[in-house]
Amino acid sequence: MIDLEAAARAALERLLARAPHVRVAVVGDVMLDEFLYGAVERISPEAPVPVVDVEREVAFPGGAANVVRNLRALSAQVDLYGAVGADGAAERIRAELRELGLGVEGLVEVAGRPTAIKTRVIAQHQQVVRFDRERRGDLPCEARLRLQAVLAERLGDTHAVVVSDYGKGVVGSALMAAILGLTRPRGVLVAVDPKPGNAACYDGVDVITPNVKETEAMTGLPARSDAEAEAAGRALLERHGARSILVTRGERGMTLVTRGEPVVHIPTWARDVFDVTGAGDTAISVLTLAWAAGAAPAEAAALANLAAGIVVGKLGTAVVGPEELARAAAHRPTSRS
Repeated sequence: MIDLEAAARAALERLLARAPHVRVAVVGDVMLDEFLYGAVERISPEAPVPVVDVEREVAFPGGAANVVRNLRALSAQVDLYGAVGADGAAERIRAELRELGLGVEGLVEVAGRPTAIKTRVIAQHQQVVRFDRERRGDLPCEARLRLQAVLAERLGDTHAVVVSDYGKGVVGSALMAAILGLTRPRGVLVAVDPKPGNAACYDGVDVITPNVKETEAMTGLPARSDAEAEAAGRALLERHGARSILVTRGERGMTLVTRGEPVVHIPTWARDVFDVTGAGDTAISVLTLAWAAGAAPAEAAALANLAAGIVVGKLGTAVVGPEELARAAAHRPTSRS
Protein backbone atom coordinates (compact mmCIF):
# COMPACT_ATOMS: atom_id res chain seq x y z
CA MET A 1 0.00 0.00 0.00
CA ILE A 2 1.34 3.39 -0.99
CA ASP A 3 1.59 6.17 1.57
CA LEU A 4 0.01 8.90 -0.54
CA GLU A 5 0.97 11.67 1.86
CA ALA A 6 4.63 10.68 1.60
CA ALA A 7 4.28 10.24 -2.17
CA ALA A 8 2.81 13.72 -2.64
CA ARG A 9 5.49 15.27 -0.44
CA ALA A 10 8.24 13.51 -2.36
CA ALA A 11 6.83 14.74 -5.66
CA LEU A 12 6.45 18.26 -4.30
CA GLU A 13 10.07 18.34 -3.11
CA ARG A 14 11.30 17.31 -6.55
CA LEU A 15 8.97 19.74 -8.30
CA LEU A 16 10.01 22.72 -6.17
CA ALA A 17 13.68 21.93 -6.57
CA ARG A 18 13.64 21.29 -10.31
CA ALA A 19 10.67 23.21 -11.81
CA PRO A 20 12.62 26.37 -12.76
CA HIS A 21 15.01 24.18 -14.75
CA VAL A 22 12.32 22.11 -16.53
CA ARG A 23 11.07 23.24 -19.96
CA VAL A 24 7.64 21.98 -20.99
CA ALA A 25 6.13 22.36 -24.44
CA VAL A 26 2.33 22.60 -24.45
CA VAL A 27 0.69 21.74 -27.77
CA GLY A 28 -3.01 21.89 -28.50
CA ASP A 29 -6.21 23.86 -28.75
CA VAL A 30 -5.86 27.44 -27.54
CA MET A 31 -8.91 29.42 -26.50
CA LEU A 32 -10.07 32.36 -24.44
CA ASP A 33 -12.10 31.68 -21.28
CA GLU A 34 -14.49 34.53 -20.44
CA PHE A 35 -16.46 34.74 -17.19
CA LEU A 36 -19.41 37.02 -16.48
CA TYR A 37 -20.19 37.18 -12.76
CA GLY A 38 -23.44 38.52 -11.40
CA ALA A 39 -26.57 37.92 -9.33
CA VAL A 40 -30.01 36.51 -10.06
CA GLU A 41 -32.99 38.15 -8.38
CA ARG A 42 -35.77 37.61 -10.89
CA ILE A 43 -37.05 35.51 -13.76
CA SER A 44 -37.34 37.04 -17.19
CA PRO A 45 -40.89 38.08 -18.19
CA GLU A 46 -39.99 37.04 -21.73
CA ALA A 47 -39.19 33.39 -21.00
CA PRO A 48 -38.78 31.12 -17.93
CA VAL A 49 -35.06 31.89 -17.57
CA PRO A 50 -33.10 33.74 -14.88
CA VAL A 51 -32.02 37.31 -15.43
CA VAL A 52 -28.35 37.75 -14.47
CA ASP A 53 -27.32 41.26 -13.47
CA VAL A 54 -23.68 41.23 -14.58
CA GLU A 55 -21.36 42.81 -12.01
CA ARG A 56 -17.90 42.00 -13.39
CA GLU A 57 -16.16 40.36 -16.31
CA VAL A 58 -12.80 38.56 -16.47
CA ALA A 59 -10.98 36.61 -19.17
CA PHE A 60 -8.08 34.14 -19.09
CA PRO A 61 -6.16 32.11 -21.67
CA GLY A 62 -7.91 28.76 -21.79
CA GLY A 63 -7.53 25.24 -23.14
CA ALA A 64 -3.87 24.53 -23.85
CA ALA A 65 -3.06 28.06 -22.69
CA ASN A 66 -4.54 27.26 -19.28
CA VAL A 67 -2.08 24.37 -18.99
CA VAL A 68 0.62 26.99 -19.59
CA ARG A 69 -0.79 29.18 -16.80
CA ASN A 70 -0.69 26.23 -14.40
CA LEU A 71 2.88 25.36 -15.29
CA ARG A 72 4.05 28.97 -14.94
CA ALA A 73 2.40 29.22 -11.53
CA LEU A 74 4.81 26.47 -10.48
CA SER A 75 7.85 28.25 -12.03
CA ALA A 76 8.37 25.95 -15.01
CA GLN A 77 9.75 27.20 -18.30
CA VAL A 78 6.96 26.85 -20.85
CA ASP A 79 6.41 27.17 -24.59
CA LEU A 80 2.92 27.16 -26.13
CA TYR A 81 2.15 25.83 -29.61
CA GLY A 82 -1.28 26.14 -31.19
CA ALA A 83 -3.47 28.07 -33.60
CA VAL A 84 -5.37 31.33 -33.18
CA GLY A 85 -7.34 33.64 -35.42
CA ALA A 86 -6.54 37.14 -36.58
CA ASP A 87 -8.79 38.72 -33.96
CA GLY A 88 -9.07 40.47 -30.62
CA ALA A 89 -9.29 37.23 -28.66
CA ALA A 90 -5.90 36.19 -29.99
CA GLU A 91 -4.42 39.53 -29.00
CA ARG A 92 -5.78 39.14 -25.45
CA ILE A 93 -4.19 35.70 -25.23
CA ARG A 94 -0.85 36.99 -26.50
CA ALA A 95 -0.94 39.87 -24.02
CA GLU A 96 -1.61 37.49 -21.11
CA LEU A 97 1.22 35.20 -22.21
CA ARG A 98 3.63 38.12 -22.38
CA GLU A 99 2.53 39.10 -18.86
CA LEU A 100 3.68 35.63 -17.80
CA GLY A 101 7.05 36.28 -19.40
CA LEU A 102 6.42 33.93 -22.32
CA GLY A 103 6.98 34.23 -26.03
CA VAL A 104 4.18 33.86 -28.55
CA GLU A 105 6.16 32.51 -31.51
CA GLY A 106 4.45 29.13 -31.23
CA LEU A 107 0.98 30.56 -31.93
CA VAL A 108 0.22 30.12 -35.63
CA GLU A 109 -2.29 32.62 -36.98
CA VAL A 110 -4.91 31.08 -39.27
CA ALA A 111 -6.88 33.44 -41.49
CA GLY A 112 -10.62 32.81 -41.55
CA ARG A 113 -10.55 30.63 -38.43
CA PRO A 114 -11.56 32.61 -35.32
CA THR A 115 -9.95 32.05 -31.95
CA ALA A 116 -12.21 29.84 -29.84
CA ILE A 117 -14.01 31.67 -27.01
CA LYS A 118 -15.91 30.05 -24.15
CA THR A 119 -18.09 32.46 -22.20
CA ARG A 120 -19.50 31.30 -18.87
CA VAL A 121 -22.18 33.17 -16.92
CA ILE A 122 -21.84 32.65 -13.15
CA ALA A 123 -24.43 33.67 -10.54
CA GLN A 124 -24.44 32.78 -6.83
CA HIS A 125 -21.38 30.55 -7.41
CA GLN A 126 -23.27 28.50 -10.00
CA GLN A 127 -22.74 28.37 -13.74
CA VAL A 128 -25.97 29.46 -15.40
CA VAL A 129 -25.01 28.96 -19.04
CA ARG A 130 -21.98 28.70 -21.33
CA PHE A 131 -21.64 30.11 -24.83
CA ASP A 132 -19.06 28.62 -27.21
CA ARG A 133 -17.88 30.61 -30.22
CA GLU A 134 -15.53 28.47 -32.27
CA ARG A 135 -14.93 26.71 -35.56
CA ARG A 136 -14.15 23.03 -35.20
CA GLY A 137 -12.34 21.04 -37.84
CA ASP A 138 -8.84 20.08 -38.87
CA LEU A 139 -6.33 22.85 -39.37
CA PRO A 140 -5.68 23.72 -43.00
CA CYS A 141 -2.66 21.79 -44.25
CA GLU A 142 -0.57 24.94 -44.65
CA ALA A 143 -1.22 26.01 -41.04
CA ARG A 144 -0.44 22.53 -39.72
CA LEU A 145 2.86 22.45 -41.60
CA ARG A 146 3.77 25.86 -40.17
CA LEU A 147 3.02 24.57 -36.67
CA GLN A 148 5.09 21.45 -37.22
CA ALA A 149 7.97 23.56 -38.52
CA VAL A 150 7.92 25.72 -35.40
CA LEU A 151 7.89 22.60 -33.23
CA ALA A 152 10.82 21.10 -35.12
CA GLU A 153 12.79 24.30 -34.67
CA ARG A 154 12.11 24.81 -30.97
CA LEU A 155 11.66 21.42 -29.25
CA GLY A 156 15.38 20.74 -28.93
CA ASP A 157 15.78 21.66 -25.24
CA THR A 158 12.36 20.50 -24.05
CA HIS A 159 12.08 18.01 -21.17
CA ALA A 160 8.36 17.19 -21.51
CA VAL A 161 5.46 17.75 -23.89
CA VAL A 162 1.82 18.14 -22.85
CA VAL A 163 -0.70 17.58 -25.62
CA SER A 164 -3.89 19.39 -24.63
CA ASP A 165 -6.52 18.01 -27.00
CA TYR A 166 -9.89 19.75 -26.77
CA GLY A 167 -11.07 18.27 -30.06
CA LYS A 168 -11.07 21.57 -31.95
CA GLY A 169 -8.81 20.39 -34.76
CA VAL A 170 -5.22 21.26 -33.86
CA VAL A 171 -4.31 17.76 -32.67
CA GLY A 172 -4.40 15.03 -35.29
CA SER A 173 -2.45 12.05 -36.56
CA ALA A 174 0.09 14.07 -38.55
CA LEU A 175 0.87 16.44 -35.68
CA MET A 176 1.15 13.60 -33.15
CA ALA A 177 3.47 11.69 -35.49
CA ALA A 178 5.63 14.80 -35.79
CA ILE A 179 5.73 15.28 -32.00
CA LEU A 180 6.67 11.65 -31.35
CA GLY A 181 9.26 11.73 -34.12
CA LEU A 182 10.91 14.71 -32.45
CA THR A 183 10.69 13.44 -28.86
CA ARG A 184 11.16 9.65 -28.93
CA PRO A 185 14.85 9.70 -29.92
CA ARG A 186 15.62 11.91 -26.90
CA GLY A 187 13.36 10.15 -24.38
CA VAL A 188 11.21 13.24 -23.81
CA LEU A 189 8.13 12.64 -21.66
CA VAL A 190 4.88 13.01 -23.65
CA ALA A 191 1.57 13.38 -21.76
CA VAL A 192 -1.85 13.64 -23.41
CA ASP A 193 -5.12 15.05 -22.11
CA PRO A 194 -7.26 13.19 -24.67
CA LYS A 195 -10.40 13.43 -26.72
CA PRO A 196 -11.87 10.04 -27.69
CA GLY A 197 -12.23 10.98 -31.36
CA ASN A 198 -8.45 11.24 -31.64
CA ALA A 199 -7.63 8.12 -29.61
CA ALA A 200 -5.87 6.43 -32.52
CA CYS A 201 -3.32 9.27 -32.57
CA TYR A 202 -1.98 8.63 -29.07
CA ASP A 203 -0.11 5.36 -29.62
CA GLY A 204 3.36 5.50 -28.11
CA VAL A 205 2.92 8.39 -25.67
CA ASP A 206 4.01 8.04 -22.06
CA VAL A 207 0.85 8.91 -20.15
CA ILE A 208 -2.80 9.61 -21.02
CA THR A 209 -5.16 11.31 -18.54
CA PRO A 210 -8.78 10.62 -19.57
CA ASN A 211 -11.76 11.34 -17.32
CA VAL A 212 -14.38 8.65 -16.74
CA LYS A 213 -16.52 9.57 -19.73
CA GLU A 214 -13.49 9.68 -22.03
CA THR A 215 -12.19 6.38 -20.65
CA GLU A 216 -15.49 4.69 -21.33
CA ALA A 217 -15.70 6.14 -24.83
CA MET A 218 -12.13 5.09 -25.66
CA THR A 219 -12.51 1.52 -24.36
CA GLY A 220 -16.20 0.66 -24.54
CA LEU A 221 -15.85 -0.44 -20.90
CA PRO A 222 -17.44 0.97 -17.73
CA ALA A 223 -15.05 2.96 -15.51
CA ARG A 224 -17.10 4.00 -12.48
CA SER A 225 -15.91 1.69 -9.69
CA ASP A 226 -12.31 1.10 -8.66
CA ALA A 227 -12.29 -2.30 -10.35
CA GLU A 228 -13.86 -0.93 -13.52
CA ALA A 229 -11.44 2.00 -13.71
CA GLU A 230 -8.51 -0.38 -13.26
CA ALA A 231 -9.71 -2.74 -16.00
CA ALA A 232 -10.40 0.11 -18.42
CA GLY A 233 -7.06 1.71 -17.58
CA ARG A 234 -5.23 -1.54 -18.31
CA ALA A 235 -7.07 -1.83 -21.62
CA LEU A 236 -5.91 1.67 -22.60
CA LEU A 237 -2.38 0.90 -21.44
CA GLU A 238 -2.11 -2.05 -23.79
CA ARG A 239 -4.03 -0.47 -26.66
CA HIS A 240 -1.80 2.61 -26.85
CA GLY A 241 1.51 1.19 -25.65
CA ALA A 242 1.66 3.83 -22.92
CA ARG A 243 3.67 3.70 -19.71
CA SER A 244 0.80 4.98 -17.54
CA ILE A 245 -2.91 5.78 -17.67
CA LEU A 246 -4.33 8.19 -15.10
CA VAL A 247 -8.12 7.98 -15.02
CA THR A 248 -9.49 11.15 -13.39
CA ARG A 249 -12.76 10.26 -11.67
CA GLY A 250 -14.14 13.43 -10.12
CA GLU A 251 -15.49 12.84 -6.63
CA ARG A 252 -14.07 9.29 -6.74
CA GLY A 253 -10.53 10.57 -7.08
CA MET A 254 -8.08 9.08 -9.59
CA THR A 255 -6.85 5.66 -10.67
CA LEU A 256 -3.28 5.23 -11.88
CA VAL A 257 -2.35 2.19 -13.93
CA THR A 258 1.38 1.95 -14.67
CA ARG A 259 3.10 -0.79 -16.62
CA GLY A 260 4.82 -3.20 -14.24
CA GLU A 261 3.53 -1.47 -11.10
CA PRO A 262 0.58 -2.06 -8.72
CA VAL A 263 -2.53 -0.03 -9.51
CA VAL A 264 -3.06 3.00 -7.27
CA HIS A 265 -6.51 4.35 -6.39
CA ILE A 266 -6.19 7.90 -5.05
CA PRO A 267 -9.15 9.30 -3.07
CA THR A 268 -10.24 12.80 -3.95
CA TRP A 269 -8.75 15.54 -1.82
CA ALA A 270 -11.41 18.14 -2.75
CA ARG A 271 -13.23 19.63 0.26
CA ASP A 272 -15.52 22.11 -1.51
CA VAL A 273 -16.37 21.98 -5.20
CA PHE A 274 -17.35 25.34 -6.66
CA ASP A 275 -16.19 25.01 -10.27
CA VAL A 276 -14.58 22.11 -12.14
CA THR A 277 -13.47 24.38 -15.00
CA GLY A 278 -9.84 23.64 -15.84
CA ALA A 279 -9.34 20.88 -13.26
CA GLY A 280 -8.07 18.51 -15.94
CA ASP A 281 -5.59 21.15 -17.10
CA THR A 282 -4.26 21.47 -13.56
CA ALA A 283 -4.00 17.71 -13.11
CA ILE A 284 -1.98 17.07 -16.26
CA SER A 285 0.21 20.13 -15.61
CA VAL A 286 1.24 18.99 -12.13
CA LEU A 287 1.52 15.33 -13.14
CA THR A 288 3.82 16.14 -16.06
CA LEU A 289 5.96 18.71 -14.25
CA ALA A 290 6.48 16.49 -11.20
CA TRP A 291 7.30 13.48 -13.39
CA ALA A 292 9.74 15.51 -15.49
CA ALA A 293 11.33 16.79 -12.27
CA GLY A 294 12.15 13.23 -11.20
CA ALA A 295 9.08 12.01 -9.30
CA ALA A 296 7.84 8.47 -9.83
CA PRO A 297 4.48 8.17 -11.64
CA ALA A 298 2.58 7.34 -8.42
CA GLU A 299 4.19 10.28 -6.63
CA ALA A 300 3.35 12.64 -9.48
CA ALA A 301 -0.25 11.38 -9.60
CA ALA A 302 -0.69 11.88 -5.86
CA LEU A 303 0.44 15.48 -6.21
CA ALA A 304 -1.76 16.02 -9.29
CA ASN A 305 -4.75 14.80 -7.29
CA LEU A 306 -3.97 17.34 -4.56
CA ALA A 307 -3.72 20.13 -7.10
CA ALA A 308 -7.01 19.23 -8.78
CA GLY A 309 -8.69 19.10 -5.38
CA ILE A 310 -7.53 22.65 -4.69
CA VAL A 311 -8.54 24.14 -8.04
CA VAL A 312 -12.14 22.87 -7.96
CA GLY A 313 -12.59 24.89 -4.77
CA LYS A 314 -11.99 28.10 -6.73
CA LEU A 315 -14.21 29.95 -9.18
CA GLY A 316 -13.19 30.29 -12.80
CA THR A 317 -10.16 28.99 -14.65
CA ALA A 318 -7.86 28.85 -11.63
CA VAL A 319 -4.27 27.74 -11.04
CA VAL A 320 -2.44 26.34 -8.01
CA GLY A 321 0.71 27.75 -6.46
CA PRO A 322 3.49 25.94 -4.60
CA GLU A 323 2.42 27.25 -1.18
CA GLU A 324 -1.08 25.83 -1.66
CA LEU A 325 0.35 22.48 -2.68
CA ALA A 326 2.64 22.44 0.35
CA ARG A 327 -0.30 23.07 2.70
CA ALA A 328 -2.39 20.39 1.02
CA ALA A 329 0.42 17.84 1.10
CA ALA A 330 0.42 18.01 4.90
CA HIS A 331 -3.18 16.72 5.04
CA ARG A 332 -3.19 13.84 2.58
CA PRO A 333 -6.01 11.22 2.71
CA THR A 334 -5.12 7.52 2.97
CA SER A 335 -4.67 5.30 -0.07
CA ARG A 336 -7.10 2.73 -1.45
CA SER A 337 -4.43 0.94 -3.47
